Amino acid sequence: MLSYKHGFHCGNHGDVIKHITLCLLIRALNQKEKPYTIIDTHSGSGLYKLDGFMAQKNQEFRSGVSKIENNQELKELVPEFFEVLDYARSNLPNSYPGSPMFETYLSREQDKITLIDLHPNEFENLRNNFKRDHRLNIQCRDGLEAINALLPPPIRRGLVFIDPAYEEKNEYIQLVKAVKTALHKWNTATIAVWYPVLGKMRDHSKNLTNDLRRLNVPLLQVELCVEPQEDVFGMCGSGMLVLNYPYNLDKELSPVVDLLYKNLAKKGGSARLKVLNAQA
Repeated sequence: MLSYKHGFHCGNHGDVIKHITLCLLIRALNQKEKPYTIIDTHSGSGLYKLDGFMAQKNQEFRSGVSKIENNQELKELVPEFFEVLDYARSNLPNSYPGSPMFETYLSREQDKITLIDLHPNEFENLRNNFKRDHRLNIQCRDGLEAINALLPPPIRRGLVFIDPAYEEKNEYIQLVKAVKTALHKWNTATIAVWYPVLGKMRDHSKNLTNDLRRLNVPLLQVELCVEPQEDVFGMCGSGMLVLNYPYNLDKELSPVVDLLYKNLAKKGGSARLKVLNAQA
């Protein structure tokens, strides 16, 4: 369970769709002055060196951020993504920010953020990278199990951001149980779940989508596959399932998804943006 390190995959196409969606979710939260809570269950270290050993091994960032970091159309649609990217690189040249950096940079003084990671090394890096931010609660524990203990938070407005490694098949089952628990304890929360699209014989994305859809809360899906799905190997794409999604998120994502498909996908790739359960 503790073999996964996101540094090997930082800045890839999955990170791009994930973090752009996160930027839009925080934009929606910032539209009201009232404070909010963000709970990030699988935070990682929050900042990654693209010229470091892990990132250089497979150079997955070349399939993602490297292709869009100078895209003016995307900068106009989601300036927040590029602001955080520039901020990360002002602190560490040739780097890529993880979700904690997006969350801490884009949130406000009155907001509260809990960052969680189970991997001891990732937790230490996370704590070192964000130790000066007094708004943060940083914990080393199982993120899905933590949901039961941490919810509902004192500030009842906000986001649960779930981005597991999916190293084991039962993580999908555990995730659905955790989302059910979250909705039971904090039914107004926006819950954003990232998932990979793997080879057909190993892929569980459709089952996960159907399981979350059956929870009968508003649900939006955005998915980007940059190449055709093979039978067994590889991650051809990924997506986000957003429960209790903010008003107009689908409209804000629509032109973004078109541009990401145009700039990142090869022949045989695909893009999807769909309201699976509509808002009342």
